[in-house]
Amino acid sequence: MRTYRDWKDEYQNKLMSADEAVKKVKSGDVIGIGLALGGPTAHLIDALCARAGELKGVRILDGVPIRPLKIYDVDFMQSVKESFTYSTLLYNPLNRKLAQTKIVDYQTVQSSDSGSRMYSICDVAMVSVCKPEANMVNLGLTNFYSPELIKGAKLVIAEVNDQMPMVYGDNWLPLSEFDCFVEHSSPIPEFKRKGEPSELEFAIAQNVASLIRDGDCIQMGVGTLPEAIVRLLRDKGKKDLGVHTEMFPMGLPDLVREGIVTNKLKRIHAGKTVASFCMGDKDMYDFVAKNPDCVFYPTSYTNAPHLLREIDNLVAINMDLEVDFSGQLNSERVDTRWVGAAGGQLDFVIGAAWSKGGRAFNVLPSTRTLKSGKKVSTIVPRLSPSATVIVPHMYSQFVVTEFGIADLWHKTMRQRADALIAIAHPDFRDELKEEAKKLLY
Repeated sequence: MRTYRDWKDEYQNKLMSADEAVKKVKSGDVIGIGLALGGPTAHLIDALCARAGELKGVRILDGVPIRPLKIYDVDFMQSVKESFTYSTLLYNPLNRKLAQTKIVDYQTVQSSDSGSRMYSICDVAMVSVCKPEANMVNLGLTNFYSPELIKGAKLVIAEVNDQMPMVYGDNWLPLSEFDCFVEHSSPIPEFKRKGEPSELEFAIAQNVASLIRDGDCIQMGVGTLPEAIVRLLRDKGKKDLGVHTEMFPMGLPDLVREGIVTNKLKRIHAGKTVASFCMGDKDMYDFVAKNPDCVFYPTSYTNAPHLLREIDNLVAINMDLEVDFSGQLNSERVDTRWVGAAGGQLDFVIGAAWSKGGRAFNVLPSTRTLKSGKKVSTIVPRLSPSATVIVPHMYSQFVVTEFGIADLWHKTMRQRADALIAIAHPDFRDELKEEAKKLLY
């Protein structure tokens, strides 16, 4: 085993070009990519792709695609299928075409166990990190499964980006965990609002916000609907809210600055906003950088139901695609198409169910529009044939549409169907009532 004079000597000895680093990848390896902004840029991925033809049977396992990369190009991936295959934990616009051509596979995980699964599956880790300091490497804007991925991999390649914000918490690993460092300065992609929340989204948000109380501890994700909820929390004058979530929500800096989020009533991590990763705009990145009140932990910790149950008044807000009469919820597939992912939804739904004063809100518009232009109900007698159950019926609590709130927690199957039909789009209620009579009466 090689010894080094100090950490700077170790770093310099592990510093190399992208081509030199990817040369260490072997045929048959499974390469785990850091989630979201924790993944490498095209600088490293292009070097890997250049080995097509030389490598055989390498599987690339992706998290949340962020940057346009060759591995999301259908024609390229078809041309190198003997060298590289691609699988993912989540579908979004960047990799959805791969799903349509069926040259991608879906890796089943739940956020809370994603780290242990990546630890067991992956031979190689490719991540993006901050520049090392004092023998430690900060993981920057993504923790999530990265610590376990890095510890389990035989080969760890880190792209060092001097523009990556440093974030506190359990977000550091010793230099010795890394095998190769590739320096590449690259601007951090920004994710800005895609227009204003719609009238429908504000209607749903209004229903959710009506049940949020002062002192609640909130989990929610990304999108215009959560942004609408954030705005309403401000308008309604909520105070002393806490945040314990998988991903920092857009609008968080404003809520903190205005004293709406204080985290002071939390029994665990009092005064701290806790998450596992971040995507946003420059204001968000500046806010979390070296902020002692914003801390990242792995999802094996942030999403662990046994921890979440200890957080009083935990409110979980998650979006879904459809719900059936029993309360089963689907957030992954619709019309045979992969649309989303399981993520940490069930983690937080269970945690909120066990939390003292906790509540879980599963939100969705009452209808969706098919490619043909036909409008259909998202409240259905049975989930669609291709659907996967993300939240089992025994854990569903509040289902929210623009037409109201269905509290399912203490209800029988018949009562659940009646409550859900009451918040369905009026155009479909009579039809749904007839279906309920056939199935449940």
